[in-house]
Amino acid sequence: MKKIFGFIFALCLLVAIPANAQLKFGIKAGTNLVGSPSDIKEMSSDGYTGFFAGAMAKFTLPIVGLGVEGDILYSQSGAEIGGDKVKRQSIEIPVYLRYDLGLPVMSKIVVPFVAVGPQFGFTLGDAEKDWMKAVRFEYKKSQLSLNVGAGAVFLGHLQAHVNYNIAMGNTSEYSEFVGGAWNVMTKSKTNTWQVSVAYLF
Repeated sequence: MKKIFGFIFALCLLVAIPANAQLKFGIKAGTNLVGSPSDIKEMSSDGYTGFFAGAMAKFTLPIVGLGVEGDILYSQSGAEIGGDKVKRQSIEIPVYLRYDLGLPVMSKIVVPFVAVGPQFGFTLGDAEKDWMKAVRFEYKKSQLSLNVGAGAVFLGHLQAHVNYNIAMGNTSEYSEFVGGAWNVMTKSKTNTWQVSVAYLF
């Protein structure tokens, strides 16, 4: 009999958690503070500021504070190579595991959170620059990175988020045209600080 009551109690908990779960949708926009591509020694290089915007969804289990956030974003970023800008337009899909610090007294005003998770990026069109058909800098068509950040939700709707995006592999290549073919001279990585605001409906 105890086992039956225990099973019923556990089943009630499983039913109660989804009932209390919160699913919110929102819109997000922010700034890409792009770092300099690593390891390019042949030409001067630096990152430049871009932006991103799109939609987000946040699923939270308020009992434990854990949740998941997924975004679909249009993004612009890039680099300045040898004094010329190389712009990258992309679709970015970050997925965050979040922990909301719901403090009893302050939860209706502000809820701090930390977030971590992968980001999948897909370049739109060409993102490259040729110099006299002799040297070339180009971004990869797809990129995988890791996001680590923190933020807060104010009054249940307005979210502010600071995030550091860490490249998990090479994001771009520097090539030279030698012997009738393009030869990759350097593969580089680019990390990015991101600052965003979002409105949750």
